[in-house]
Formats: sequence, C-alpha cells, structure tokens
Amino acid sequence: MPTRQSSIDNRQFPTVLCLGELLIDLVPEPSGSTLDRARTLRIAPGGAPANVAVALTRLGATAGFIGKVGDDPLGRLLHKTLVENRVDVSCFRLSRQSLTRVAMVTNDSDERQRFVFYGNADAQLEPRDIRESYIRHAKFFHFGSISLIQEPSRSATLAAIRFARKHGLLISFDPNLRPPLWPNLKVARRTILGSIELCDVLKVNQSEWDFLFPGRRFEDSFSLLKKHGVRLAAMTCDAKGSMLAAKKGCVAVPTRSVEVADTTGAGDGFVAGLLYQLAGRQAAGSFKQGELEGLASFANAVGTLTCTKPGAIPAFPSLRKVQEFMRSATFSR
Repeated sequence: MPTRQSSIDNRQFPTVLCLGELLIDLVPEPSGSTLDRARTLRIAPGGAPANVAVALTRLGATAGFIGKVGDDPLGRLLHKTLVENRVDVSCFRLSRQSLTRVAMVTNDSDERQRFVFYGNADAQLEPRDIRESYIRHAKFFHFGSISLIQEPSRSATLAAIRFARKHGLLISFDPNLRPPLWPNLKVARRTILGSIELCDVLKVNQSEWDFLFPGRRFEDSFSLLKKHGVRLAAMTCDAKGSMLAAKKGCVAVPTRSVEVADTTGAGDGFVAGLLYQLAGRQAAGSFKQGELEGLASFANAVGTLTCTKPGAIPAFPSLRKVQEFMRSATFSR
C-alpha cells in the first residue's frame, strides 16, 4: 500500500485514516476470567478505530488516527502506543477537560465480552479538530458509531465524513455496538442505520446484523444494503469465519481453528485485513466470487491470529505471519 504525497510540501500522508475512540481496556487476568474472579487487571490500549489503525501498520500500511484522549497518564500512554506503532498522530489531540476513557472487560460465562466504561475524553473531539487538508490526501476513511453518540464528537465525525466524501475517499463503517454507551437501543439503531447511508464498506458481526435487520438473512439482503449505498458488506461469524457480499453475490468463508487466548480486537483485525487488500483496488463493488473469497480469507486470517495472544494491539499480526498462517494448513470446515 503506497503512501500518498502532497505536491506542496512532499510530505507523506497516511493511506487510511481512522476516526473515533482510543481508550484503555482493563482486562481481567488470568485471560478470560470474569471480573469478580480476576486476580489482577491488565492495562491494554484499545478502542476499535485505533485498533484498526495499528493493525494496518502491522500489515505494512500507512495509517493515521483522528481522535482525542485525556491529557493524563493514560492518555499519554495511548499517544506513546500510537507513535511506537507508526500510526500518524498529526490530528490526534490531548484534552484537559476530560479523562481518558477506560473500559473494564467483564467476560461473561458464555465467553462473550461485555464492557463497563468510565471517562469520555474521546467524545470531546470537536469539528475544529478536523482538518480537510489532512483528510483529502488519504484513500480510505474508517469510523465507528461510538463517536456519533454525543456532541461534540458527533459533529466532528460528520464533518470528517463530509470531507472524505468530497475528496472521493472510500468510507468504511464498523458500528461496533456498545449498548451501555447509548441513551437507548432505539437511538442506537436509528443512528447506525443512518450512518450506513454514508459508507461504501460495511462491517458487522452477527449480533449487530440481527439488531439492525431483524429477520433478514445477510446472504439474501445485499439489495437492501445497496439501497443504503453500500458497495461491499462483511459479517464476521465468530469462530466460523465470515461472509462477504457485493453486487455479484455473497460468499461464506470459514477460518481455521486456533487456540484462543483472547478475542479482543479480532473484529478490528478483520477490518484492517479487509482495508489492506482494498487499497490495491481502484473501486469496491464489482467483485467476482473468487475475489470475495480472497478478501475474506485474508481478513479472516488477520482476525484469527489476533485471537492467539492476549490483548488487541499486542496481538495484531505482521503481514509475514498472516501469509505463513494462510499457507500452513487447510481451513477447517
């Protein structure tokens, strides 16, 4: 994925820009423990859009992050984490008005994750923090729904999307639904459905799909998504793999079985794998079945490898590891 350069100052700009939350996950140890049985809590940088940015740089892409954290020890740790992972932080800000968001991971007995949140510095991102001159040089723009929940980050996100659309960026959206952060689920559903109309690429998981389109089968519903303006849709199906749909059809692609250490960030790794490959294309939406299968297989591999180590950012694989993983064995059926 090549970088794009400004003809004015010859500066290298990121190919992919990710906007949204960057936070601290407090993860129970031993890995997978419920919060009330944890012996310790491990500090782990996280936040879906920021995770995608880091996962992209691990694959060798150039990525930038647009967001805000508190001007506090945790916020400075997050800033350091982005810099160490070669994420461009030209539009990353520290706020003295709010504390960095913290998410306590409360693993359920059925192995699903839930989160309890504290702080909201990421929601203080303002429209004046968004620079059109920065966005116009990119190729992709990725966002989630958390920055749309409250002001001023909602207006900032919409301003960034307007600039992205104006300059022809491919826009990717992962709702990353977190019910505790929304006023109610009715507002969440209405907001997310409205945001789908702003994107070219949509990624959901199975529960998000069922929440947004109850009673509809993903594989039968691309005509519905196309009406919203979506050109490529992806649904992750946990350990089963994923499904991708575009104008010419839908594919279901399984993934390999691995020993799971932690599922945190698997969906973000999948998104990064998808965007990494799309960067080599001129447009999305005209995929043949074989192309969709290739996209899904690679994105599956990134997401699956992320599950083999604790945490999200420490677990994102390099391009070499993804390629080795894809060559090493036959995918399980």
